[in-house]
Amino acid sequence: MDSINYFLRVKKEDIYLICPYFEAFEGMAAIRTPKPEAGPTATLKLMVSPDFKNDFDKLLTSLKRRLDFEQILAGD
Repeated sequence: MDSINYFLRVKKEDIYLICPYFEAFEGMAAIRTPKPEAGPTATLKLMVSPDFKNDFDKLLTSLKRRLDFEQILAGD
């Protein structure tokens, strides 16, 4: 398995906080916006290295306490 995909629906105004939060951990996750959409929210695709899954889940839980976002299920 190359990566584990996570999808987050976030407020566009919060993207500038979320991306650096995960990018600070080199090699943990790559972040994409697969289908830029109109409106106040965006869907982020985070491709997480399986080696970092447990750490990523902890960071996601920590971030959830600070920002409002929704983890969603989506196909590639």
